[in-house]
Amino acid sequence: MLLSSGQSGGFGASASSGLSAGLLASSNSAAGSASGIFSNRRFAPTAPWALTAQPNPANSADLLTKAAKEALGGASFIDEDAAKLDMPRASSDYKKLFALYNGLNTLTQLAENAKSKTISKSDAAQLNRVFQKGVAEVVDYLETARFERLRLSLGEVNSTVRATAAGRPAAGSYQTPPLVATDVNGVSDALKGDVKFTMSITRIGQTKDIDIDLSSLPESERTLPKFVSLVNAKLEAEGLTTRFETQRIPGQERNTTVGGKTVSLGKTPDSWALRLKLDTAETVTLTPATTVPAVYIAQKAGNPDPDGKPATKDGVVNNQLLKFQTGPDTLSPPSVLQTTQGLAEGQVWAKPIDSALASVRSMKTLADGSVIILSDVTGEVAGQKIRGDRDVVLQKFDSAGKLLFSRDLGASDEASGMSMAVSDDGRIAIAGKLKGKLEGATAGPITETKGDLTDSFVTVYNAAGEEVWTQRRGSRGDDEATQLAWDSSGKLYVAGNSSTGRGGLAEIGQSDVFLETYETGVDNKVTYSVSAVVGDTGKDLARGLVINGSDLYLASNDGGFGVIRRFDLSGGTPVLQATRNLGSLRGGDLTGLGVADGRVIVAGNAFSGDLDAGNVVRAYSGGQDGFVARLSESLNPNGQDRMTYYGGAGEDAITGVSIQNDRVFVTGTSKADLPSLNKIGTIDGFVAEIDPVNGDTPWVRRFSGKDGFVSPSAIAVDTGGASVLDRLGLPSGTLNVADSIRLDAVSSIRTGDQLKVRARLNGPETTITVKDGDTLTTLAERMKRAFGSQADVRVMTVDGGRRLQVKPATQRNVIELVAGPDGKDALQALGLPEGVLRSTSIAKGGKILPGDGGNPIFGLKMNGKINLENETEVNHAAAELAGAVNVIRSAYRQLRDAATPAAVKAAETARLTGNEPVPAYLQRRISNYQEALSRLTGSG
Repeated sequence: MLLSSGQSGGFGASASSGLSAGLLASSNSAAGSASGIFSNRRFAPTAPWALTAQPNPANSADLLTKAAKEALGGASFIDEDAAKLDMPRASSDYKKLFALYNGLNTLTQLAENAKSKTISKSDAAQLNRVFQKGVAEVVDYLETARFERLRLSLGEVNSTVRATAAGRPAAGSYQTPPLVATDVNGVSDALKGDVKFTMSITRIGQTKDIDIDLSSLPESERTLPKFVSLVNAKLEAEGLTTRFETQRIPGQERNTTVGGKTVSLGKTPDSWALRLKLDTAETVTLTPATTVPAVYIAQKAGNPDPDGKPATKDGVVNNQLLKFQTGPDTLSPPSVLQTTQGLAEGQVWAKPIDSALASVRSMKTLADGSVIILSDVTGEVAGQKIRGDRDVVLQKFDSAGKLLFSRDLGASDEASGMSMAVSDDGRIAIAGKLKGKLEGATAGPITETKGDLTDSFVTVYNAAGEEVWTQRRGSRGDDEATQLAWDSSGKLYVAGNSSTGRGGLAEIGQSDVFLETYETGVDNKVTYSVSAVVGDTGKDLARGLVINGSDLYLASNDGGFGVIRRFDLSGGTPVLQATRNLGSLRGGDLTGLGVADGRVIVAGNAFSGDLDAGNVVRAYSGGQDGFVARLSESLNPNGQDRMTYYGGAGEDAITGVSIQNDRVFVTGTSKADLPSLNKIGTIDGFVAEIDPVNGDTPWVRRFSGKDGFVSPSAIAVDTGGASVLDRLGLPSGTLNVADSIRLDAVSSIRTGDQLKVRARLNGPETTITVKDGDTLTTLAERMKRAFGSQADVRVMTVDGGRRLQVKPATQRNVIELVAGPDGKDALQALGLPEGVLRSTSIAKGGKILPGDGGNPIFGLKMNGKINLENETEVNHAAAELAGAVNVIRSAYRQLRDAATPAAVKAAETARLTGNEPVPAYLQRRISNYQEALSRLTGSG
């Protein structure tokens, strides 16, 4: 028998295939030798990271450790001679790539060493110094090394880059939340009641007031289309082009999870909102007919530690801005889609604010009906990238919770905002502490731009949120500015803390409280003076500052005691007149200071009820209670002094205070029942108006949030901030105000920051320095001139914002963006990546090639300023180095593939996939065998 009948399938011999097993084996063997003519040839040297390579730091942990030790001893990180090639006449590109790889690998090992929990401070500092030396060596090598068959860049490789920082033009429209669902002609609850407001519209210097009053329209007919028709008829009659319209919002899919599976609940119904179309030639201001006080609160919501293990950092916490109204009417927009859950009585809305805000420190309301908040930030906010690990941001919201502007301080390393104050003419001052550089700031005689010590800073903005001036001051120790107050003449008073005296005044204790002044003169020249250093021999901290006429009051926590000091300002400089010690706070603290009805108001928290602040009108309840003390203007004790404790039997705390028109409002947290307010969640928030005369609470609310955890941190009150406009989802004040176009307003850039450009790859650098008053447009013009005709630099409107865009001018141009010096890098502040810009073309097979026809370009995507200064920086450096190492490997693979003949690559691919072709001579031989077999069996 010639063939076995027991085999079937695949290439096994069978009667149907007519192939013998021996012949098949012969065929496979011959096919496998199709690439045999190249089997003894090599087309690229072995990479150092390959396990088959000779032992070296790239594949041996012991040798890598040795290389790191040698680097710490002063050895170079980049050594081409140490990069051995095992293939004669190989391109020098391999030696350069391997040398660079080894240098990056050594840096990676230093970063790993820095992660040790037992490393000493001095050893960590040495590691960082050597690491930064090594990074600089890598950067220099990339600048000078020339490759034959590739091009290498430190940064990214892109075709076009666009800045994340964006200027905001005047809004073209304003849209409300949904006001009716299912049927646009249905009656809207938002239009019920006494709906009256005025639209003041200014066009070419002339203002027309359009009174809107729905009293003549029965509530059963108050639909959005009828509202639009009524208002637009009045606008048209006055020759104005601003118009209202209805805006359909399509229904959205809803899902829920049941038993671990996603279950569809179907779509929500369509809904409709009001949309106010704004003409750029017209300025629109909305003014309600009647108002009640509005209370704004900033808080975090969510369980910060669900598993009870702080190290796991598993909490998901949201930042929120809340608005309450103190009147009897419901002013919140209707929840037409039932999406607004858990609003407390009197709560108008709860809006999410940026998750990158680490903490909201202060909040104020402005005369235009808006609210501003001062926060610390740890990431990008509103398109503005921060430079270091932590920065300060000033944000403005309208009365409906829409963000109007965001201003980043621009500190190079770390900054915290501690206080904010608004002057009578609308200037906004902020203050805090910082480490590292702050370009453009006027520095005092003693400042610390390196190391771990903090300096204080004070920044003043105009009403548009544009920086006017910044001053930083320090001493031989840590300094911070924590309290601010303007007097009626525009002089700014600052209080803070210093560990080694201030401005030539000697220290008193471990940490003292300082008081100083800043006065703005002609051309914004600032006159600075230190007035006092006060405290005792312990740790003293400034906790409040307020000016009432010619009296300045300073509150401080002096070694655990609550202390109020009064200074006389009538002589031009503060002179201490009186001191009032409230007694031990028993582990509590002071949280607010103000004046109401000519009396000094002090708020805080205490773990006892024995503070010395006059007659107790509401008793201490136990645990920690908040308190509001009412003291005489002179601070001398008298029979009109009052003390109000506020809390329950658990731990309660006042975290924010706002005094407006002699009314005192507080916010805080509670873990137990409060008077007339039962517990809702694990940690609740509360807001209350407290009468400091009798301890009554004429208005009080309790609220909870996500997971039953909330933590209010700041409060602001606008005595005329809530109205029927809230129910319509419209803000009071002017709507279509354009944001500032200044660079330092729309980004974290500061005057004096720099970036560099190259009109060709590895060409000469041109430095561009940011000037005072620069805009995106002026910067783009200077960059265009620096690039010559090699780049297309323009400002474009994208996603509603004006952004800087850079790309090569033609297909053949290759240009570079280079970062500025450490601490003053304009590229980072703009949100532009460092690196190469080139056009691309598509070759046969879909391969992407450089548009200039040159060698492929690889970008390491590595920041040349990475360091090991702290845990965050160490992890960041390790991640960037890992990415850079992978790019080197990719470059090696491309060099190797380019050197390997196509036939070899095709055969190797076929071998790996099992799809090796049968050689032609074997196909002929098989055909002959098949024909012979057919004749023998008679099948032919």
